Amino acid sequence: MGVCGYVNEFLHIKWAKMVDSGYFICYIDCVIRLCEEVSVVFLSGRYNHQVDDKGRIRIPAKFKDALGSSPYITVGQNRCLYIFSQEEANRILGERFGDVDGFTKDPRLDAMRKIFSRGTFLEEDKQGRFMLPSWLINYSGIKKNVVSVGMNNRVELWDEETWEKYDSEVDADSLFGGDA
Repeated sequence: MGVCGYVNEFLHIKWAKMVDSGYFICYIDCVIRLCEEVSVVFLSGRYNHQVDDKGRIRIPAKFKDALGSSPYITVGQNRCLYIFSQEEANRILGERFGDVDGFTKDPRLDAMRKIFSRGTFLEEDKQGRFMLPSWLINYSGIKKNVVSVGMNNRVELWDEETWEKYDSEVDADSLFGGDA
C-alpha cells in the first residue's frame, strides 16, 4: 500500500497526490502537508475598508491569498455578500445544487436561481482591485465603507452600517450559553 492509500485509510481522504515540492496534497476541505506541518486553512478576522466611486474594492491581503486570483461572489444572508475561492464555490454549490435538474419540483431551485443569477467571478485589475457588480452593491446596500468578515470557508462583505447594526444585536454571551 502506498502512502496515499495509507493516509486515505486512516483519514478518509477522498484523494491525494504528490506535487513538485514533494508534499502530498490531500482533499479534506483543507490542505495538509504531510511529514512537515499540518495547516488548516480557514478565514477569520474583520477588516474595515472602502469601495471607490466606481464600485472597486481591495480585498484584504490575508483574505485575498486564500481566495485566489478569481474569487466567486454572490448574495448572502442578512444582505451581505459571500465571497468564496473558485474551489470552495465549486464544492459548496456543487454539493447543495448539483442534483437539481430544474425539471422536477425542488424547493432549492429558487435559492439556486438567486445565488447563481447574482453570482460572478471577480477579476483583479492591475492595481489589485476587484469590481463589484452594481446588482450586488444594490442588494447589499453598500455605500462607501465596507467590512470584510472571515467566516471559515468564505469572506462576507457587508455595508459598514448594516454590519454594525447586525453585530450590535448579537449578544456574544448568549451564543455560549451565558447570561447577558
